[in-house]
Amino acid sequence: MKPLCAGLARFALSVVFAILASCAVADTPTPRAPPELDAANLANVIDPLLSDWINKHKGPGAVVVVATREGLVFAKGYGLADIEAKRPFTADATLVRPGSISKLFTGVAVMQLVDQGKLDLDRNVEEYLDFPIPTPEGGVPVTLRRLLTHRAGFEEHAKSLFSRDREPELLGRWLARSLPLRLFPRGDVPAYSNYGFALAGYIVERVSGEPFAAYVARHILEPLGMSRSTFRQPLPETLAAMMAKGYRAADKPLPFFETIAGAPAGALSATGTDMARFIRALLNGGALDGVRILSKERLEEMTAPQDSTAAGYLGLAFFGTKHNGYDAIGHGGGTLAFLSDLELLPAQGFGVFVSFDGMQTTMDTPQIANAIAERFLPKTGEADNPGNAAFADNSKIAGVYHSSRRAESTFVKVADLVSQLYVRIDKEGRASISSAIWPFGEHIAVKRLGPNLYEGPRNWRFVFDDANEFGGQFISPATQFQRVPWHSDARFIVPAMAASAVVLLLTLLAWPTAALWRRWRKKTWSEDADDRRMYVTARLVALVNVAVIAASIVFFFSSKDFTILNDALDPLLVTLYALAWLGVLGAIPTVWIAVQFWRKGVGGRWTRAHHSLIAASAVMVAWFFVTFHIAGTTLNY
Repeated sequence: MKPLCAGLARFALSVVFAILASCAVADTPTPRAPPELDAANLANVIDPLLSDWINKHKGPGAVVVVATREGLVFAKGYGLADIEAKRPFTADATLVRPGSISKLFTGVAVMQLVDQGKLDLDRNVEEYLDFPIPTPEGGVPVTLRRLLTHRAGFEEHAKSLFSRDREPELLGRWLARSLPLRLFPRGDVPAYSNYGFALAGYIVERVSGEPFAAYVARHILEPLGMSRSTFRQPLPETLAAMMAKGYRAADKPLPFFETIAGAPAGALSATGTDMARFIRALLNGGALDGVRILSKERLEEMTAPQDSTAAGYLGLAFFGTKHNGYDAIGHGGGTLAFLSDLELLPAQGFGVFVSFDGMQTTMDTPQIANAIAERFLPKTGEADNPGNAAFADNSKIAGVYHSSRRAESTFVKVADLVSQLYVRIDKEGRASISSAIWPFGEHIAVKRLGPNLYEGPRNWRFVFDDANEFGGQFISPATQFQRVPWHSDARFIVPAMAASAVVLLLTLLAWPTAALWRRWRKKTWSEDADDRRMYVTARLVALVNVAVIAASIVFFFSSKDFTILNDALDPLLVTLYALAWLGVLGAIPTVWIAVQFWRKGVGGRWTRAHHSLIAASAVMVAWFFVTFHIAGTTLNY
């Protein structure tokens, strides 16, 4: 799931790179052959990385497995699965939540039914459902192919995806009441969607006649011998005791089991060694130990590019990328507590699964698959690419971008605002990425790997395209980063909103102080009762706006725990909406009051200027409330 970027340009230095590479080869001693991929050599690479993560970043625990077609090569747990009980993390008896890696199982389930002729990847999914999914004018129907390639165009949906409930809401009911807007209904823009994969899993449930968790258990997990894996929520008693205690940070365990309503998008629980069996089945063309879960032809269809770019591709559920220049396929995943990754290098015949516990400690997790590729595979020409060099045509990519994985019709749009990325070009022509929020934060260097191809943080690759309706965009599998129009640019909106909030807050703080001062001096603000009423009205509007801003800040900080986004929040959300709309309407009299004060010459110049600032701030806040749906109209977000 999970969850950086910007825009790029054309270059003409590939010939120079080739010359530099050939010179390097001529002047460099012949490298030694890579070591054998065995447990001892893998431990020499992996153990220091995990020890460093645990010691420096206080990571609670993790598991790493490496498997080939023939068998399990490496499996080891690190740290503790339960800090208080001092229960060690193990590869075969500790369950983790792999998050969106679950989507691979959902994809296999869909393709099994396609193989049986029960599903058609290109048929309108309404034919399989018990609720409608309207096709907007100018759009195309939702199909399974579009769901498995994140091209149904759904906007981001958050409500009730995670919950603390012991029993999850029925999948079909959650899907029917949570149907998001189709932000990109033409099927031409990839927008990663948990809702879309949950919908695909529900279709499996409808067509097979089995609950999704039961279907996956009977047709994938049990045939592969994955006896310590399940989509069931809550966990069966036999597995519950093996579950790693999920941690937000090293000393902050989750006080609940993460229940995921859209189960096919991320509800799998599994051990590392079970995931190794899944890896082996994929490497062996869909079969393991004489048992086949999917035909080789259907698996090849899943892993083949459906939407290919120089930055990688998206197959049917699988992401195609590179590690140290080698082709890889797989999927990552994140939950409230775990960060996981599954990567296969089919041509080299091995795969890697890793899961880290402690979400707040995972920002600097070691990239295990990359480290293994660097150590155990021969160097490729790409590894010697002088990617940090400056290029004059980088100037094309400068600007602010936002992800196609976003919401536009609900207050979740605020998350899009604060996650905008700023691509900056320095005086030497080097590109870097940072947050667009002032003061922009740390600038992270972007490497150029080839014409229009760039690499950002953590092996994230993207292609720049300036021939599109968005005025320039970065393209990576399942997501586009589109150039933000000037009126939605966080570099301007956030400072303007902050200044407005400060003006309104200072006005409120000064209000009682000034009143006490006048009372002590036995004076009134004005002898005119209408002027006094207007004075008070402007401050009451400011009070409403400040209250809504403060409540919104508290809400968005609290909503880092996605489990609060549920029906129980609806009364508070309706109250917030009502107050925000009151603030929006209050901007009208506030502007009128400022005009009247200037027209009538009420008070001194400072008084009139102050009320002009209040009016301008109220208008800015009202625009923000409406644009980002703080003054909202829906409880489906």
